[in-house]
Amino acid sequence: MVRHSSPFSGRYLRYVLSILFFAILAPLILWQWSPLYSVLSLLAAAVLTVGYDSVTRQIALNKAEGMVNEKSSLIVHAVKISSDRKGYLVITDNFVLFVPLWKKKIKTVLETSQIVRYEFERQTIEITAKFPNKHRTFQFCIGSPERVKQELEEKSGKSLPYKYDKMSKSEGV
Repeated sequence: MVRHSSPFSGRYLRYVLSILFFAILAPLILWQWSPLYSVLSLLAAAVLTVGYDSVTRQIALNKAEGMVNEKSSLIVHAVKISSDRKGYLVITDNFVLFVPLWKKKIKTVLETSQIVRYEFERQTIEITAKFPNKHRTFQFCIGSPERVKQELEEKSGKSLPYKYDKMSKSEGV
Protein backbone atom coordinates (compact mmCIF):
# COMPACT_ATOMS: atom_id res chain seq x y z
CA MET A 1 0.00 0.00 0.00
CA VAL A 2 1.34 3.44 -0.92
CA ARG A 3 1.13 6.04 1.85
CA HIS A 4 0.78 9.71 1.00
CA SER A 5 2.12 12.65 2.94
CA SER A 6 -1.12 14.60 2.55
CA PRO A 7 -4.74 13.43 2.45
CA PHE A 8 -5.20 15.61 -0.62
CA SER A 9 -2.27 14.11 -2.52
CA GLY A 10 -4.63 11.86 -4.50
CA ARG A 11 -6.26 14.95 -5.94
CA TYR A 12 -2.90 16.54 -6.68
CA LEU A 13 -1.67 13.33 -8.29
CA ARG A 14 -4.75 13.34 -10.54
CA TYR A 15 -3.98 16.95 -11.53
CA VAL A 16 -0.35 16.25 -12.35
CA LEU A 17 -0.98 13.04 -14.29
CA SER A 18 -3.85 14.40 -16.33
CA ILE A 19 -1.97 17.59 -17.19
CA LEU A 20 1.21 15.70 -18.10
CA PHE A 21 -0.52 13.02 -20.10
CA PHE A 22 -3.58 14.71 -21.64
CA ALA A 23 -2.36 18.32 -21.88
CA ILE A 24 1.30 17.84 -22.83
CA LEU A 25 2.20 14.35 -24.03
CA ALA A 26 -0.96 13.31 -25.90
CA PRO A 27 -1.33 16.51 -27.97
CA LEU A 28 2.28 16.24 -29.12
CA ILE A 29 1.80 12.63 -30.20
CA LEU A 30 -1.70 13.02 -31.66
CA TRP A 31 -0.93 16.20 -33.63
CA GLN A 32 0.56 14.15 -36.47
CA TRP A 33 -2.76 12.36 -37.10
CA SER A 34 -5.17 15.22 -36.56
CA PRO A 35 -5.26 18.52 -34.69
CA LEU A 36 -8.78 17.58 -33.57
CA TYR A 37 -7.37 14.73 -31.45
CA SER A 38 -5.01 17.17 -29.77
CA VAL A 39 -7.85 19.54 -28.94
CA LEU A 40 -9.92 16.64 -27.57
CA SER A 41 -6.97 15.61 -25.42
CA LEU A 42 -6.71 19.12 -23.99
CA LEU A 43 -10.44 19.05 -23.31
CA ALA A 44 -10.05 15.72 -21.49
CA ALA A 45 -7.32 17.27 -19.30
CA ALA A 46 -9.65 20.14 -18.38
CA VAL A 47 -12.49 17.74 -17.55
CA LEU A 48 -10.29 15.53 -15.37
CA THR A 49 -8.89 18.44 -13.37
CA VAL A 50 -11.21 21.43 -13.07
CA GLY A 51 -14.39 19.78 -14.31
CA TYR A 52 -14.36 16.88 -11.85
CA ASP A 53 -13.74 19.15 -8.87
CA SER A 54 -16.41 21.65 -9.87
CA VAL A 55 -19.01 18.90 -10.39
CA THR A 56 -18.31 17.25 -7.02
CA ARG A 57 -18.31 20.66 -5.32
CA GLN A 58 -21.70 21.51 -6.81
CA ILE A 59 -23.12 18.13 -5.77
CA ALA A 60 -21.90 18.72 -2.20
CA LEU A 61 -23.41 22.21 -2.16
CA ASN A 62 -26.78 20.93 -3.38
CA LYS A 63 -26.80 18.12 -0.79
CA ALA A 64 -25.89 20.45 2.08
CA GLU A 65 -28.25 23.26 1.13
CA GLY A 66 -31.05 20.77 0.56
CA MET A 67 -30.57 19.28 4.00
CA VAL A 68 -30.51 22.48 6.09
CA ASN A 69 -32.35 24.86 3.73
CA GLU A 70 -29.67 27.56 4.06
CA LYS A 71 -27.15 29.04 1.66
CA SER A 72 -23.57 28.06 2.32
CA SER A 73 -20.98 30.68 3.17
CA LEU A 74 -17.91 28.44 2.84
CA ILE A 75 -17.06 25.07 1.32
CA VAL A 76 -13.61 23.46 1.53
CA HIS A 77 -12.10 20.07 0.73
CA ALA A 78 -11.95 17.92 3.85
CA VAL A 79 -11.18 14.43 5.08
CA LYS A 80 -12.97 13.11 8.17
CA ILE A 81 -10.18 11.53 10.17
CA SER A 82 -12.22 8.98 12.13
CA SER A 83 -13.64 7.29 9.04
CA ASP A 84 -10.95 8.42 6.57
CA ARG A 85 -13.71 9.57 4.24
CA LYS A 86 -13.11 12.35 1.71
CA GLY A 87 -15.64 15.09 1.13
CA TYR A 88 -16.38 18.75 1.79
CA LEU A 89 -16.79 20.77 4.97
CA VAL A 90 -19.70 23.15 4.39
CA ILE A 91 -20.41 26.07 6.72
CA THR A 92 -23.75 27.90 6.62
CA ASP A 93 -25.15 30.55 8.98
CA ASN A 94 -26.36 28.04 11.58
CA PHE A 95 -24.71 24.73 10.66
CA VAL A 96 -21.38 23.01 9.99
CA LEU A 97 -21.76 19.92 7.80
CA PHE A 98 -19.42 17.28 6.49
CA VAL A 99 -20.67 16.10 3.09
CA PRO A 100 -19.03 12.83 2.02
CA LEU A 101 -17.98 12.71 -1.61
CA TRP A 102 -19.76 9.64 -2.96
CA LYS A 103 -21.97 8.57 -0.08
CA LYS A 104 -25.61 9.57 -0.06
CA LYS A 105 -26.15 10.28 3.63
CA ILE A 106 -24.79 13.27 5.51
CA LYS A 107 -24.20 12.10 9.07
CA THR A 108 -22.18 14.97 10.55
CA VAL A 109 -24.37 18.04 11.07
CA LEU A 110 -23.43 20.45 13.85
CA GLU A 111 -25.32 23.56 14.85
CA THR A 112 -23.00 26.51 15.36
CA SER A 113 -24.59 27.10 18.77
CA GLN A 114 -23.46 23.57 19.81
CA ILE A 115 -19.80 24.21 18.96
CA VAL A 116 -17.93 25.07 22.16
CA ARG A 117 -14.33 24.56 21.10
CA TYR A 118 -12.26 24.29 17.94
CA GLU A 119 -8.54 23.87 17.68
CA PHE A 120 -6.31 24.07 14.62
CA GLU A 121 -3.01 22.32 14.07
CA ARG A 122 -1.66 22.82 10.55
CA GLN A 123 -4.37 21.39 8.30
CA THR A 124 -6.20 19.53 11.07
CA ILE A 125 -9.20 20.95 12.88
CA GLU A 126 -10.72 19.44 15.99
CA ILE A 127 -14.27 20.62 16.72
CA THR A 128 -15.89 19.90 20.08
CA ALA A 129 -19.67 20.14 20.17
CA LYS A 130 -21.94 19.99 23.19
CA PHE A 131 -24.85 17.58 22.94
CA PRO A 132 -27.55 17.08 25.61
CA ASN A 133 -25.67 14.36 27.56
CA LYS A 134 -22.06 14.66 26.43
CA HIS A 135 -19.39 16.52 24.50
CA ARG A 136 -18.31 15.00 21.23
CA THR A 137 -15.16 15.69 19.21
CA PHE A 138 -14.88 15.67 15.42
CA GLN A 139 -11.56 15.81 13.57
CA PHE A 140 -11.10 16.91 9.99
CA CYS A 141 -8.16 17.52 7.74
CA ILE A 142 -9.08 20.57 5.66
CA GLY A 143 -7.69 22.31 2.64
CA SER A 144 -7.63 25.92 3.86
CA PRO A 145 -7.65 26.27 7.66
CA GLU A 146 -7.41 30.08 7.70
CA ARG A 147 -10.73 30.54 5.94
CA VAL A 148 -12.43 27.96 8.17
CA LYS A 149 -11.07 29.61 11.31
CA GLN A 150 -12.44 33.00 10.25
CA GLU A 151 -15.86 31.54 9.47
CA LEU A 152 -16.06 29.58 12.72
CA GLU A 153 -15.11 32.66 14.77
CA GLU A 154 -17.77 34.65 12.96
CA LYS A 155 -20.54 32.02 13.19
CA SER A 156 -19.99 30.31 16.56
CA GLY A 157 -17.94 32.82 18.51
CA LYS A 158 -14.59 32.46 20.19
CA SER A 159 -13.38 28.96 21.03
CA LEU A 160 -13.61 28.12 24.74
CA PRO A 161 -10.55 26.67 26.46
CA TYR A 162 -10.49 23.08 27.59
CA LYS A 163 -11.40 22.83 31.27
CA TYR A 164 -8.21 20.94 32.21
CA ASP A 165 -5.83 23.38 30.47
CA LYS A 166 -5.76 25.72 33.49
CA MET A 167 -5.17 22.86 35.95
CA SER A 168 -2.16 21.45 34.13
CA LYS A 169 -0.55 24.88 33.72
CA SER A 170 -1.10 25.85 37.35
CA GLU A 171 0.32 22.57 38.67
CA GLY A 172 3.60 23.22 36.87
CA VAL A 173 3.93 19.62 35.72
